[in-house]
This record gives sequence, structure tokens and C-alpha cells, in this order.
Amino acid sequence: MKQILLLAIAGIVFLRCESTSKKTEQNRSTTYYDLSNSGITETDDITPIVVEALEKCKEEGYEGIRFPKGTYHFYPTYAPDFYAAITNNDNGLKRTPFPIFNFKDFHIDGGGSEFIFHGKMVPFIIEESNNIRVSDFSIDWEVPFFAQGTVIGNDANAKTFDVQMETPYIVEDNRIYLTIEREDSPYEQKFGHKYAKQEKYHQRLGQNIIWDRSTKAPIYKHGLYSGFDNSYFFEAKALTDNTVRLTSKYRKVPPIGSVFISKGEYLNNRENPGFRVFKSNDLLFQNINVYHAGAMGLIAERSADITLNGFNVVLREGSNRLITTIADATHFCNCKGLITITNCTFENMLDDATNVHGTYARVKKIISDHQVAYETYHPHQKDYFFGAKGDSIRIVDHHTLLPKSEILIIEDVKRINEKVSILSFNKPIKDIAQEFDGIDNVSWHASAKIENNTVRNNRARGFLISTTRKVAVRNNNISSQMAAMRMSGDLELWNESGPCDSLLIENNQFVNNLHGGNKQAILLIDPEQELHESESKGYYHKDIIIRNNDFYAFDSPVLKAHSVDGLVFEANRVIQTDTYEPIFPDEPNLKITHCKNVTIKDNTYKLLTGEYTDLSVDTD
Repeated sequence: MKQILLLAIAGIVFLRCESTSKKTEQNRSTTYYDLSNSGITETDDITPIVVEALEKCKEEGYEGIRFPKGTYHFYPTYAPDFYAAITNNDNGLKRTPFPIFNFKDFHIDGGGSEFIFHGKMVPFIIEESNNIRVSDFSIDWEVPFFAQGTVIGNDANAKTFDVQMETPYIVEDNRIYLTIEREDSPYEQKFGHKYAKQEKYHQRLGQNIIWDRSTKAPIYKHGLYSGFDNSYFFEAKALTDNTVRLTSKYRKVPPIGSVFISKGEYLNNRENPGFRVFKSNDLLFQNINVYHAGAMGLIAERSADITLNGFNVVLREGSNRLITTIADATHFCNCKGLITITNCTFENMLDDATNVHGTYARVKKIISDHQVAYETYHPHQKDYFFGAKGDSIRIVDHHTLLPKSEILIIEDVKRINEKVSILSFNKPIKDIAQEFDGIDNVSWHASAKIENNTVRNNRARGFLISTTRKVAVRNNNISSQMAAMRMSGDLELWNESGPCDSLLIENNQFVNNLHGGNKQAILLIDPEQELHESESKGYYHKDIIIRNNDFYAFDSPVLKAHSVDGLVFEANRVIQTDTYEPIFPDEPNLKITHCKNVTIKDNTYKLLTGEYTDLSVDTD
């Protein structure tokens, strides 16, 4: 009896342990909302399924959402919309299948899936959320937000060239329009075309550039054949169902075999970034491929501590497209904490690889001893979130960009409209600030670590750095059409603030930059100051170290630096290449103006012949 009792007790204990184990296993497996049994593999549009699943995750406390590996399509028909004022992009109502609002400690696991979007959508909107991880998927669009076609004929005398189009388009009224995918319905079929132009689903070609099919990069000296401007330079005539004859006003017609690219109308061609991040902290984006987006790949503002690891903006393998994102691959505006960008590839964008900066607001009017009205006047900065109570700011002179005030604290912000707000400060500013002076929010400057990345075949620059916090740029390979890196600052157009302070550029490879023909330099340090005002009043940037880098250069300009206190250029290797013909052979290798505490030493310059010579230096 005693043995039977002991066996019974042991059996009960075993059953309880097994039950507890199974319950623990079940709880562990249900901390993620698994979409495997939600019907996403049997539907054409998974948008409503994902939106509903995210709502359930928030209500029931799931720590993540997981996709079974597959290819999924997202349409805007059932996507919720939110008004978003997105700096450096186009504002408006944005539809999204991933509204990540007020989430905390949450993971979106794509499971290696492909997400295909249709029409005007922003795939991910992440706002006021903390500790968010997004990983393991790709995003693309069925119909891209650009026009592309191969040049199959030209006439230099008539200034015409014939393009075999490879993306959707229409020709009407002697104009060519790119067309964006639009929701289908009997109404759309009968009436929608009447409004497609007004609603910018048909866009006149604008901001055009010619690409080289063999290099998959912008064509050498592209300014001869195209212009990345805001004009619509083309009359169009349909020749066949897929061939159009364009009349050009540029200096030369593009060569046969080159590729014509257009991103559409200015102020309507940055509507659909891949990721919008706002007022969020502690974010990780990992193992993500952005094959295309109708604006920037990722735009983050007023956020802190963001990591991109294996976040790639790349062409889809086997695709005929030559363009990834319509604008920057990544962009960080008025962020703080640490921005980490590692192990990423950024290629074939129509703008920069990344931009880390603050934004100057401009003094519109002195209201009182402690108040100013400020404006954000660039059209891509309407309703820009400049600052909040408790933020530290300083006022800078609009001629020199140099500080005019000590640190001031914002005590109140009163919004008047999308361009003008009133700031109240803790100290008097009436005798300091003047109309058009800049206001820099120094609380929201980020430090950055940018390492082990590849940038190639894009229009514009590689990395743009404008922040007063420490930045290290190491072990990257950059081959862009303009400067590989630019450190500027301006109160003219984009109003990008943040003089560099403690910037290290080390162990990078810069390969055949500047082939577009812009008169820049591989490394360009050029705050947009009025020189006659600034030369005797101080220096904009501070402590920039450039060392142990390899510059593979077909042209002369390697470094242009203006207004730096503490500039080091040492132990760098310049290797001459013959990839392209030099465009500015008479420019000095190093041009140093209005700088102090400059060190230039232990650099080498290897010519095509194998001989070594000294770098040419022009300095004041």
C-alpha cells in the first residue's frame, strides 16, 4: 500500500509538472501573434488582416507579430489614414497597414517575407513608441514612383531623343506623364482618369537624370544631358505603344543605350517613404531590404537611439529597374542619442545615403523681450516640429551662422499655423535676435556611428553630417555621383543646422566620386556663410579628423574645407584612377580656406604611372 501511495503521488507530481511545462510552453508561444492561421496566404490584400492583428496585439499585450515566410500584397483600400507632417517629404494624409502608435517593447518579425505595396501608401508609421524592433523582410512596389525608359534613337540637330518606356506612362497634350497605381473600381474606370492629374496619380516628368546601363550609375557628366531641377523640359510625341519622342532643352541629347529616369513633379514626388519614425525611442531595424519607396527609405525625426543593422536600400536581384528610393536612403532630423548605421548597403537612390542634422528655424518677428515668432519656410518643412518646452536653443547670425546668444530655454511654444509659431524664452532676447536669424535646437542633435557600409551608384552624396555631437565614420566604401561626404550648414534653402564638433573620418574607401560634373570635392566642408562677414568672427566647424583613408580619384579635388577650427588630414592615400576623364584637372587636391589649427601630414599620392607625388594644396 505504501509503494502504491508513493507511485500515485509521483504520478500526480509528474502530471502537474507536465501540465505546468505545457502551459509555460503555450504562454511562451503565444507572446507573439502568429499570422500563420489568419488567412493571409489565401487573400490578395492582407492590409485589413494586419491592421486588425496589430490592434489585438496592443489590446492583449502581445510582444510581437510574426509572419510566415511568403509574398504578401498591401493595397490602400482598407488601410487607415493619418495626417503626417513629415520633414523633408510631402505632408498629407498617409495610409498605412502598419500603424505603430504608442507601442512599447514590440517586435515585427517578417520571417523573411516580401511585402509588395500598391499605390500611395506609407508601409510603416511609427510614432510615440519605445523599444521597437523591426526585422527580416523586404518592401517593394508593384508600380514604381518614377519613369524609366531606354534611349533607342536621337537627333542632335532637332534636340530630340526616342525612349522605349519600361514603366507605366501616358502622353496627353504633347506632354508625357508617369502614372502611379490607383485603386480599381467601376467609378475609377469611368471617371477616375478625369482626376488623375489633379490628384497626382499622373505626374508630369520632372527632376530628370540619365543613367548608364553598363555601370548602373548616373551617366558621366550628367548635366550635359539632363537636369535635376524643377522644370518640365520635354515636349512629347507618342511613336508606338511603348515609344515616345521627347524634345530636349538640355545641351546634348542623351546617347543611345542610356536610360532616361524621371521622378515626377517637385513637391509631389516625396509622398510615400518606406518608414516614418516620429517621437519614438530605442528602435532597431535589422535585415531589411528596401527595393523601392516613393520618397525616402527611412525618415526619422524627434526620436532617439536608432540602430540600422543590415538595413539595405538595394535593387531587387533580376529587376530591370535602376532606381531604389526617390529620395534619401535614410534621413535623421532633430534626433538625439546615438544613431548607429552598420553593415548596410545603399545603392541607386535619387538622393543621399544618409543625412544626420538639425534644422534651423528662422526669426520672423521680435514679439517682446522674451518672445519671437519663427517660421519654417521651405515647402518640405511645413508644420515641422521644431521644439517643445524645456528644450535648449541658441540664436545664430543669419550672415555668419555663428552663435549670437548663450543657451536659452524654451518656456512655451504657441503654434499659429503650419509655417509660423511663437517661442517664449527664459531670458531676454530682444537685443540679441534680429529678423532672419537662425534658431538652433541644441537639445536635439544626435551622435552617430556609421561603420562597415557600402554606398554606390546613387545620385547626389554619400553621408551628410551636421551635428554638434561626436560622429565616427569608419570602414565604409562610398562611390557616389557627387561628394562622398558633405559637412555644411545653411540658412538659405534646407536650413540644415549643426556645426560638426568631433567628427572622425577613418579607414574608409572613397571610389571614383564626383563623376556627375558638380564642382565639389570628395570630402566637402562648406558652411554657407557670407564670407566677408564670417572671416573675422570665428569658425563654424570644430575638430574634424580625416585619417588613414583611401581615395581612388580620377579627378583632382579631394578635400575642400572652409571655416574649421581644428582640421587634421593625415596618413591618407590618394590613388589616381582612369575610370573617367578628369573634369576639373586644374583644381588643387586640397583647398583650405578660413581655417585654423590645420594639420596636413604623412599623406601620399600615387599616379597612374606608379610614381608618387605631393598633393597640391591651396590655402589662405
